[in-house]
Amino acid sequence: MATALFMYCHASHQGRQSSDKVFLGLIVIQMLPLVFLEFKVVSCPDPVGMLSLFGSKVLLLHGCFMLLRILAWPLMEVGIGWSNLAGFVAIGFVLNAGFRFRWTFSSLTEHVDVCALVLLASVAAFATVLMDEITTSRALLEDTIHTASSYIEVLGFIPAVWMVYQSAKKSDDVTSSGGVDLKRQAMYFSCFLVGFYIFEDLITASKIYHLTGLAACGHVVHFLLLAHFASFLIFQTSQGITLFE
Repeated sequence: MATALFMYCHASHQGRQSSDKVFLGLIVIQMLPLVFLEFKVVSCPDPVGMLSLFGSKVLLLHGCFMLLRILAWPLMEVGIGWSNLAGFVAIGFVLNAGFRFRWTFSSLTEHVDVCALVLLASVAAFATVLMDEITTSRALLEDTIHTASSYIEVLGFIPAVWMVYQSAKKSDDVTSSGGVDLKRQAMYFSCFLVGFYIFEDLITASKIYHLTGLAACGHVVHFLLLAHFASFLIFQTSQGITLFE
């Protein structure tokens, strides 16, 4: 559906100076990893156990773009300011309570791929902004922050795709939870996704639909896919069977 919205926007030449087209394009790119995960995780013998492999990396990437938004809040508001703050706190709670994440140097070195993705997104954002006609250093900073935040969010599920793909390639049937309660882990992770994106997608859509209906629809479609993925994880923990069998 998001692809259809993007194609419609492109064909009809609608959008506020092509901003709708850019936004819908990013939505489509962001949804592709989720679609991949839907198909791959469903076929895993232990979908909930698979979450222990990639959940912390997904949360860390979300925490990075939220932290960037929080730091930029005095200059500009990206998304909903207070929901970014609440989401950042929620990520800390889920990492500690659900994933037993240890905030040590050795633990952080295990997630160097997250740092690489953040750096890549930031460099790409700066390069993108330089292509536009920027008149002041403040505008350059604001546009770079906004674009970097969007790019990091788009890359949010890339570590999950890579780890699930590698696991499937190696035919790993058993996943290690590190002694963590997998049910609690899946519940916390899913509740965070749904809770944060209610504000990021649905509340934002309600605020902008009178300005740009296409972008509002894109937000709603993105939320529905995320909610479906989260509900699948919760269903697995409560039923212990594959949702699509």
